[in-house]
Amino acid sequence: MTATAIEPLHLTPEGYHVIGPDVGAPGLWARESIGPFVEVQAVGPLVTVHDSRFDPDRGIGHHPHQRMERLFYILEGTVDHDDALNSITGHMGTGDLGILTEGQRGMIHSEWNHSDGPARAYIFVYPTDPLPPTASFGTVRDGEAARARPAPGVVTKQVIERGSRRLHGDVREFNDSSIDERAAVDMRLGPEEAGLVFVIDGTVTLQEGDERAAMADAEREHTVLLPPASAPRDLRLVAHEPSRVLHAVTGPGFGLRRRQPSSS
Repeated sequence: MTATAIEPLHLTPEGYHVIGPDVGAPGLWARESIGPFVEVQAVGPLVTVHDSRFDPDRGIGHHPHQRMERLFYILEGTVDHDDALNSITGHMGTGDLGILTEGQRGMIHSEWNHSDGPARAYIFVYPTDPLPPTASFGTVRDGEAARARPAPGVVTKQVIERGSRRLHGDVREFNDSSIDERAAVDMRLGPEEAGLVFVIDGTVTLQEGDERAAMADAEREHTVLLPPASAPRDLRLVAHEPSRVLHAVTGPGFGLRRRQPSSS
């Protein structure tokens, strides 16, 4: 079942849940905007979204996961992957996208920053369909991702291009755009597609339709979620200052799923 409303959900850092050393990972700080610890449990297929920061020579030790896929987009520094169950290791540098596929067998993995500087990863988690039998680790290196100039004052890195077969789930495109002041980047959602916008730096206004009605003003580290709707949507992100924005399009997945009220 998918949502039919087109109103975006504007999330701010004050509403994120911070997962820190209390989970047995000193030096790891993950701010959850979608997931089990916050109100929004899923948008489209995304069941967890984290903005994670690793202190130097810190990370999270080996722990199990199964049946999902995780995207690690490295915004700063380096992160190393070690899957002890499947004897798989990998390295992710700044600008790389790590694709961690858990498979039916699952993985027992650690993600660690072995450098002497900080690291930061923006993370998506979603179901895989079809479900691979075994785990795997892949990357889209920073230099592999195409760059485009879709409008004056805009450079968009196409981390995952529409039609790509690199993923095992329904993330249809994932972009990283640098937008000059007063410039704008367009974002189109087809019928039953969901969207996510995360502002790394700057301030943007989300506009919709031919009349460019303002839907949300998002500042640094704000998230805007667009649940799937029956009609296509033409959106535009207009920068009020030099800005950097992540924007993704997914399939309908779970629609919009919120935490159920307590029965007590």
